This record gives sequence, structure tokens and C-alpha cells, in this order.
Amino acid sequence: MVDPHQLFAHLLRQLYRQATPAFAVHCAHVALLAVYLWYELPLSIFLAWLGIVMSGGFWHWLASRRALRYLAVDALKGGSIMPDIIAAGAAGLGFGLTALLFPYLTLTTRLFVILMFGAVAAAALTRLSALPVVYAAFLFGIMAPLVSVLIVVDGEPGLDAIPAVLLMGVSLIYSSRRLHADLLDGLLSRFGLENAAGEDKLTHLANRRRFDIVLEQEWARARRSGLPISLIMVDVDFFKKFNDRYGHQEGDQCLAQVALALSQSVKRATDLVARYGGEEFVVLLSQTTRDDAYSLCERIRHAVESLNIPHQDSTLGLVTISLGGVTQYAREDVRAAELVRTADKALYRAKGTGRNKVVWYEPSLDGEGEQHD
Repeated sequence: MVDPHQLFAHLLRQLYRQATPAFAVHCAHVALLAVYLWYELPLSIFLAWLGIVMSGGFWHWLASRRALRYLAVDALKGGSIMPDIIAAGAAGLGFGLTALLFPYLTLTTRLFVILMFGAVAAAALTRLSALPVVYAAFLFGIMAPLVSVLIVVDGEPGLDAIPAVLLMGVSLIYSSRRLHADLLDGLLSRFGLENAAGEDKLTHLANRRRFDIVLEQEWARARRSGLPISLIMVDVDFFKKFNDRYGHQEGDQCLAQVALALSQSVKRATDLVARYGGEEFVVLLSQTTRDDAYSLCERIRHAVESLNIPHQDSTLGLVTISLGGVTQYAREDVRAAELVRTADKALYRAKGTGRNKVVWYEPSLDGEGEQHD
């Protein structure tokens, strides 16, 4: 059955992934607000506001970093998410308290502040919706001061704006729950198998059986959503020669290290890394564009090269990998297996043109055969 601790851990990883870029976005939003507020607030009030809004974001960033350190060793903080709720609420409240400055602001700036609140809430949606209660705390921190001020403030916008603000809040909460449901579906398809038959014993990645199941599920999901799906095929260069020189035990250790580098390079909880067979691996990326998938390929290639595993029979003297990738929009008349075939053609080109490189599928590769070395 589904391990709830494993499921919770992956939800938290989704919640806290890219904590530093998220804090950078927070700072960018603060900077935009500061441009407008600087000219309309007394210096003392402006500095107090700046300190509050930055403190909330910094607190949330620290909580995220602390949680990631715990998750690195699979310690789940006793299962409590109250610190996460409080930190997210503080980050939202830092922005929301900007509404208290409305008496000092012109109508144009007030409207801009409300618009920025929507942008801030939308920017946090995809990350914080991993746990909707955390996103709800963040959104409440933004909306509660705003609604309170609109009730009592003189001038425009006033009471007439409250229905629109509440509608925005309800829509964002609904969106967070839908995103959470989609995330759960993806996680359950990967970790919800009833036994351990879906795991490769050597690398502890998903095995070929689990990959085939998830590929069909993600292909159907991509067909419904109209969003792209990407697949990367990975092959360890000259691995047969590695086994011949160093022995099968060293070969197994090499594959385990490569597998770990792959899994650590893939950040999203919903992405699947699997051992396809022998020295071949696959990375399945739902809702991922070509450019994002290609960037991930280069990150994976560099991560394996950085392992510095000696390989005297390789042209570089180190263990390296070749990668072939493809991005497609799923169609009713195309089977999911076509994604594998096209990615394999790109992998064949990468191996045939020097190895230790990334090649992306293009129609001109259709005439090329498969390579099994």
C-alpha cells in the first residue's frame, strides 16, 4: 500500500523546491511595490514597511531551507506542518499589511497594490499548493488586511471592491486544490504500487515495469491537458568495456552512483527517473517544454561527469553518459511507446557522434537505426 510518510515527504519536497528562487521573486515583488510607495510615504513609515515585508519573506525562506535539510535525511519533523503554515502566513501578512498604508496613497497606487497582491498570490500558487493549507495561510495573510481596510477606508477603492477581492481569493484556493489533486495523482502513480515490484533493486530507482505504467498514465494526462511531455533516454558510455576492465561489482557500483546523480538532478517530485535496462536509464518529465528538458539534460550530463569515476577505456578517461531526448504533444492517434522510440533515435545519434553529449530528436533522425553498444 501507499507509504504515507513517503508521500508526505514528496509533498514537502514539492513545497520547498526552489526556495531560493522563490525568495528572489519575493524580493522582486517588494522592489516593484517600493517604487510606488517611495514617493508617497514618509521615510520612517516606508522603512518600517520595507522591514516588515522583507522579514516575512526571509522567515519563509529560512523555514524552507531548514525543512529541506531535514528532508535530505528523510526526517519529517514529526509530521507537523504548523511551522510551515506559520511561516507562509507571515510571508503573506508581510505583503498584506501594505493595505494599512492606503490612507497615505493615491488611488492609482492603491489599485496597483491590489494588483500586486494578486500577482504575489498567483506566483506562490504552483509551489505552495503542494499543501493547500499552507497556501491558504499565505493567501489569508495577504487578503485579511486588505478586506479589513477596504471596509473602513475613505475614498476608492472601498466596499465595492470587496466582492472582486473575495472572488479572486476563492478562485486561487480552488486552483490550489486542483493543483494539489493533480500532484497527488502523479505521486500515487509513482509511489502507490502495492508492492516493491516497481523498484530496481540495484539503483533503487523505478524499474522498467513501473516506467511503462507511468508512461501510459502521463501520456493520457498529457493528451487531456494539451501540455507537452518530455522523455530523456540515458546511456552510460562504453559500459561494457568498464565491466570488462573493472569487473561486474565495480560496474554495479558505477550504475548506482550514476542513478543517484540522475535522481538528485531531477528536482520535481512528479518527474520519474527509472532504470530502463542494463546501463540505460529514462527520465520522464510531465508538462515540460523542450528548453526546460534540454537544460535538465545538460545538468544531468555534468553531474555524472563530475562524479570523476575513472574509466581507462573511455575517450575522456572518466565515466560519462550520452542522452537523447524528445518533447511531444500527445495525440489520440499516437501511442505512448512512440515517445520511447523517438528518444532512442536521438540517443543513437548522441552515441554515434562522440558520446558525452545531448541530442534532441528531430524528424531527420527517423532514418537512423538503433544502437545496442
